[in-house]
Amino acid sequence: MNHLISGPYKCLSLDRWRCLAAPSLFFIIIIYYEELILKLICFRALTVPGIIFTFLFSLPPALLLGLLCGGLSPQRGRILLPLCTTLLSLWLCAQTIYYRLFKTFLTIFSITKMTMVAGAFGDMALWEIVLNWFPIVLMALPVLASFTLRRRIIFNRPQAAKGLRLRWAAMAAAVQLFSIGIVLLCGGGVLSLRYIYTQAAAPELETQNFGMLTQTQMEIRRVLFGITPDRLQGEASGSLGEWTEPDPSHSSGTSFHKMDIDFDALIAETDDPDLIEMHTWFSQREATAENQWTGYFQGKNLVWIVAEGFSTLAMDPQRTPTLWQLSHQGFVFENFYTPLWGVSTSDGEYVTTTGLIPKSGVWSYSQSASNYMPFALGTQFSQLGYRTMAFHDYLYEYYDRNLSHPNMGYEYIALGHGLEEKDIIPPENLASGNIFPPSDQMMMEKIVPMFVNEDNFMVYCLTVSGHLNYTLEENAMSRRHWDEVKDLPYSDTVKCYLACQIELELAVESLMEQLEAAGKLEDTVIVLSADHYPYGLTDEEYSELLGHQVDPVFELYHNTLILWSAEMTEPVYVDKYCSSLDVMPTLSNLFGLEYDSRLIMGEDILSDSDGMVIFSNYSFITPRGFYNSTTDQFTCWDGSEPDFDAVAETVAEVQNRVAYSAAILDRDYYRIVLNGPPREEESLFPFHLIPPWDSGSRPENSLMP
Repeated sequence: MNHLISGPYKCLSLDRWRCLAAPSLFFIIIIYYEELILKLICFRALTVPGIIFTFLFSLPPALLLGLLCGGLSPQRGRILLPLCTTLLSLWLCAQTIYYRLFKTFLTIFSITKMTMVAGAFGDMALWEIVLNWFPIVLMALPVLASFTLRRRIIFNRPQAAKGLRLRWAAMAAAVQLFSIGIVLLCGGGVLSLRYIYTQAAAPELETQNFGMLTQTQMEIRRVLFGITPDRLQGEASGSLGEWTEPDPSHSSGTSFHKMDIDFDALIAETDDPDLIEMHTWFSQREATAENQWTGYFQGKNLVWIVAEGFSTLAMDPQRTPTLWQLSHQGFVFENFYTPLWGVSTSDGEYVTTTGLIPKSGVWSYSQSASNYMPFALGTQFSQLGYRTMAFHDYLYEYYDRNLSHPNMGYEYIALGHGLEEKDIIPPENLASGNIFPPSDQMMMEKIVPMFVNEDNFMVYCLTVSGHLNYTLEENAMSRRHWDEVKDLPYSDTVKCYLACQIELELAVESLMEQLEAAGKLEDTVIVLSADHYPYGLTDEEYSELLGHQVDPVFELYHNTLILWSAEMTEPVYVDKYCSSLDVMPTLSNLFGLEYDSRLIMGEDILSDSDGMVIFSNYSFITPRGFYNSTTDQFTCWDGSEPDFDAVAETVAEVQNRVAYSAAILDRDYYRIVLNGPPREEESLFPFHLIPPWDSGSRPENSLMP
């Protein structure tokens, strides 16, 4: 039967299959192995869906890499095999270390800025590599295996025929489609695997369930094409309104933070479906009402501090009496949180100052630098005739703040532009070379004279003394205040953290003294919150301060918002659930600024809105209860059974706030909807592929991006 393959021809055909199967099997093993190692190190747990779907999604890249290495000559294949293995291991190992250091994953965009980050924190990264030697060794084993076994994996056999290579690629595509199909069938629960894969922008959940390589693919997709809103949601914010009745005593019900925007005309002017969708969604949002606190601080000065790594647990009546006093007078927010957002630590600053959720995959503050940002407090106060200034005791160009902060209406001063090392680094540290972090106290002593004699001033200040790492070797401020904490009953890392936060105490104390000396304290409001919790502490170390094991889902992010005025003789207690996302609209309300609350994702904390805390992994807290996205469980505060339709509505609301925050950033939406001035320059991100505006969707005085 001559149509059958037999003898040497059969062996030849099998060899051609083996030349692709052997390297593919090798890559399947090493990708799956390293993905599991990453999960165990970063999340300390494996889930059943994560085990299954990470394996399924590891198959297509492994098959393609096997095709790449096995489909060429043996000489080239033996070079490519260890090269590809090394690149894979480097990526997954870098993600592991980056997560251990910053509690977030490295993105493709961040790599484009790696020179900036490495220049600033290269020594810290090297130290983190030393500390993580064991995970690195585990990740390096596949590289060693690829060099050792490359001749057995890529052997001297005939190359795969062209037809076989095409079939192998088709098999990889088929496995990918099969895996996606299985995910699409997993629609159970509120935040299903299907929802996470197709809509949600939650890198941690994506990595936990599908693996880092798949998460990277999804991140690239979001950067290029945006985030998909939840089009199945009913009336905007419906679930939140159903759960709690607003208190009519807090609002007259007649005036709202709502500008005169003709959304119907905007919809009629464009045939861009994405813009139409945005106009429709924003037009249907419920605006927050003015209340008894609207304009309460109108005409006063403002000093607004975002403090690096600040935590409620850093305060103490004896060690930090000024912070303690301010946090227990004025407004006292009992349920305030500072969630940690995804791409960079500047995301916490972006959330606080814009009331928007940062976009996954990019540096949102950096990207906003070419956008119209009319609700920024620097812009708002400068239009009222205030001197508006922003300060930071670190590098002027770091995270592109030299671009973003002037765009927010500030005269921006930082190290290298208005501040010199001698202004913010103690002389003994300059002499020894141990200069990081700089001194918040010295910065405050330097900058307050720059504005304190102005008739009206609005000042934004980003501190740095509380920055990790929390060791005597790596933190100059910890060394500076070590004697004040050395006898406390904590580990050295925790004591170093408390020590560097004493520098923030001295900075705020200096601010108060200088304001009082200038006769401006009575007319100045002081606001302070953290950019994020001190993630330089492990959960175990944070638990030392708490006195019990911390809940890493919610409790870890509970924090303090200081909002103080000398005129407030009695504290005002606020028990609404709120977060850093709500700070900007709250200040806008208190100072009587004009803004449209429908276009901001945070809410005025003092309004009659229900309040909600949103976390980066789509967990949330509402007046009704709390939702853990990792377990897909909602727990009511009163122990009753949850209304799952209402929970699903709230998840949809979270998705839309995430998606439309990204769309505001991507589309420069404020310029469109508020007829802003012409765009002065091209976008900083020319690779962004969201469809361009059509001629009818742009204001007449605007320029195409």
